[in-house]
Amino acid sequence: MFFTRPARRIAAALATLWLATGAFLTVTATSATAVALDTGTATAPPAFAFTLDPATVVQILVAIVLPVLVGLVTTRVTSGAAKAWLLAALSLVTSLLVELGRAVAQGVTYDFGVALLAAIPAFVVSVATHYGLWKPTGVTDKVQAVGRHRAG
Repeated sequence: MFFTRPARRIAAALATLWLATGAFLTVTATSATAVALDTGTATAPPAFAFTLDPATVVQILVAIVLPVLVGLVTTRVTSGAAKAWLLAALSLVTSLLVELGRAVAQGVTYDFGVALLAAIPAFVVSVATHYGLWKPTGVTDKVQAVGRHRAG
């Protein structure tokens, strides 16, 4: 094969991450109105814009790093359920804070519903990143070993 096993895992993780972040992307399509010309009526071609909200980009980046943070504050013997609940709670807190930052920066009303709804894809991105990137590359084990001292 062209790729080594770790390279294939990383490529698969990045593909999974790309698909998971699709929930965050905003694609705005606007069509131009008909333009009346002296010779008749013509329709302008539709214009497409691909925009990324800075707050959404920050949330995606935080969601990618959250599994590493969970690994730092837990041990190898911590149950998977406890780690999952911690990751879900951190995803919720970051979503609430990102929406607060967006409301303050743009001077708009804080939308609690948007913050709650954004926590779901943030959690999915975190889980996908953990199983697709951090765990296969060994980052999870290395992070959980940080700060441990062996008895000598």
